[in-house]
Amino acid sequence: MKNDLDKANLRQVIIEFPNQFEKALEFAKDVRVEDGFNQLVICGMGGSALPADIVKAYLESKGVDLDIKICRDYALPKNISDDCLILASSYSGNTEETISCYKEAREKNLSIVGLSKGGKIEELCKADGVAHIKYPEDGPTFQPRYALGYAFTAIITLLVNAGKVKDVSGDIIELSDYLKKLNNEDKGKEIAKTLKGKIPVIYSTEKYGESMARIVKIKINENAKTQAFFNVFPELNHNEMVGFTNLQGKFHIVIFQDPDEHERNLKRIEITTKLFNERGMPVTVIKLGGKSVMQKIFSGIIIGDWISYYLALSYDQDPTPVAMVEDFKAKMEV
Repeated sequence: MKNDLDKANLRQVIIEFPNQFEKALEFAKDVRVEDGFNQLVICGMGGSALPADIVKAYLESKGVDLDIKICRDYALPKNISDDCLILASSYSGNTEETISCYKEAREKNLSIVGLSKGGKIEELCKADGVAHIKYPEDGPTFQPRYALGYAFTAIITLLVNAGKVKDVSGDIIELSDYLKKLNNEDKGKEIAKTLKGKIPVIYSTEKYGESMARIVKIKINENAKTQAFFNVFPELNHNEMVGFTNLQGKFHIVIFQDPDEHERNLKRIEITTKLFNERGMPVTVIKLGGKSVMQKIFSGIIIGDWISYYLALSYDQDPTPVAMVEDFKAKMEV
């Protein structure tokens, strides 16, 4: 049932999220670039950059040797190759940092593909004769952070069409079917209750750090409008955990654990949980389900969606808008 605070019906967006994968297989199927690149540079900010980390994790899980760099800035990385492909990713199509990277890529005569719902990126692609992948117009209105299924599948499809990855449409459909069967709303709602009044700290292992823990942290920031942070095992055991010796706030640790993780990391999670509990700090361990890396990543993200959604409602916040970001953008234009 839709909550009155949830004006854009984000709950329905979360429920329908698994449908994005098969839709993206269709709307991205005809976008092609020549197989002349050995490096992919994904330029994007905020939610438009999040799919890049998931793409990297997916390709690594498949043993695909493609150098992928992620650019969250106004300028392209200094160490890119002349035969790289630039993907200008902006959900709105009007992200100034991404537009700046697009223009630099044109000046350097690099191969480019645009990914947007319209805006300046689409205009530039049409004017320059550059390939463009367009997000669908149908469906509920949502923020870029909720276009992950569309963007991930579109980028993978682009790589398949370029001959860099074998046809993985079967994997994508299997992923979609798996996510449709999940029902983690109640689980997320219960975890959200334990996080109210606390600062969530999201932990996972290196395999899932950028591709999941970071994304869950961002969903909490933007949906619940509250602080949240993330880090990864085993690195955090060498530094960050010491910072909880002298507590300066109320924290709640949320650990996403892959049961098939390296045995030493599993031991680290067990010992870390015990040490934190002994210091009076609550820890919630969420075991990831699914048989593939992608199923585990996206199922974890969806649990994070429900946690952040119900945490937002508990703070009397509409989970969809990001007023501070929009206010900031307006001030940047002055």
